[in-house]
Amino acid sequence: MEVNNKKNLPATPFQDDFRGMNSELKIGLALGGGGARGLAHLSVLEVFDEMGIRPNAISGASIGAIVGALYASGISARDIRDYVDSHLQIKKEDKPWKIEGRNLMQMVKLLDLDFSGNGLIKGENFSHFLYEILEIEDFSDLQIPLKVVAADFWDSSEVVYDSGPVLPAVKASMSVPGVFTPVTYQGRVLVDGACVNPVPWNHLNDCDVIIGVNVLGRLQPSDSLKPPKAAKVVLETFEVMQRTILAQRLCCNPPDLLLNPPITGVGIFDFHKAKMVYRQSEGIVQELRDFLEKIV
Repeated sequence: MEVNNKKNLPATPFQDDFRGMNSELKIGLALGGGGARGLAHLSVLEVFDEMGIRPNAISGASIGAIVGALYASGISARDIRDYVDSHLQIKKEDKPWKIEGRNLMQMVKLLDLDFSGNGLIKGENFSHFLYEILEIEDFSDLQIPLKVVAADFWDSSEVVYDSGPVLPAVKASMSVPGVFTPVTYQGRVLVDGACVNPVPWNHLNDCDVIIGVNVLGRLQPSDSLKPPKAAKVVLETFEVMQRTILAQRLCCNPPDLLLNPPITGVGIFDFHKAKMVYRQSEGIVQELRDFLEKIV
């Protein structure tokens, strides 16, 4: 634990007895990028739900923007998890290869291939899919204030959205370079927000307590000197860059708590490994619960 000593959906609505938004202490939650490893965000949000605490503000990049938008719209963490599991048809008795096969078919339905050379996937089908779940259009419709981080491809700047349509912002934030087609929106060409800010806690400075969730996980070292495949090189180099940026930000302005679930063996598109992610994120559940009990 890293602690800084500075001071079908939509389903279940938020409980009426949430403490976070009614207390004097404002809690901000930053959800980081990491693809399928971002399912660990659900373990974090379930702790908030179980304790009857609602974050006062959420920021997110990439998968963190997706999960953040779903949760901020009023969908409980349990319902989001149930939807993920049911959509991938994950059952306790399933064998890994069966899950992977079904997951592949489900993903194919969501992926609209791009043959223009701008990326492998357009992302339009996923946007429609996400819209059906959210059933909201504008940031002003959200129950919790949300900030979505994207990156401007041409000037490398960080672009933050907290007003206007939600889906274009989320779509831009999740546009992994080389995989998803960059998003053209409001006069900018945008890519994955994790390129510039993997865990965007710095956009929650108006909160009294800031909690960040880093789901980049851990690289698995290999003794082999054989060069990895091109796709693996591109994606993992992208993550090396994110880890470097994260380390620099931790030195300058760390959050009050940074949760680091020790996730290994899960690639950014390994959503069929949801149960593995949940299991590997169990350690941060008690860590977060202990922290919240001290401050609320």
